[in-house]
Amino acid sequence: MKKISSFHKLAGIKKNSAHNGFSGSEKSSVTKNEILVVDDDDLSRKLINRLIAKEFDYDIVSKSNGIEALEYAEKNIPKLIILDLMLPGMNGFEILKKIRENSCFENTKVVLVSAKSRSEDIERGFDLTADEYITKPFQPKEFTARIRKLLTQAA
Repeated sequence: MKKISSFHKLAGIKKNSAHNGFSGSEKSSVTKNEILVVDDDDLSRKLINRLIAKEFDYDIVSKSNGIEALEYAEKNIPKLIILDLMLPGMNGFEILKKIRENSCFENTKVVLVSAKSRSEDIERGFDLTADEYITKPFQPKEFTARIRKLLTQAA
């Protein structure tokens, strides 16, 4: 356990208290001061976590599987979801569609982050009402500026 806490400290990532005691049957109707990062690539997830932790005062929760991410989001209603498109279990477009169909997420912003840079993919993301679409690789300063804009709008 000490290694994990040391990693968080070195990486500048806040420890997350969202995993303590929330039963599977409970649903939150209140948007939490939390950002959910969903990406199956460890390096991308760590980079995004580090950028967020450095710039913003939000709890960060990470998931690498689409189904787990959706289940977590439905129980915890984060303020922002940063969502890769290519995920095991359920892809980012499917997750976004389900989120937008659920009124619990009316105050949740969703950013799609993907290596898919074709105009058809970007258009589909915005058609499904993504708040932002960022293509990989991205510039860290541009990434944080776009996230800051969304979090300011959400406040």
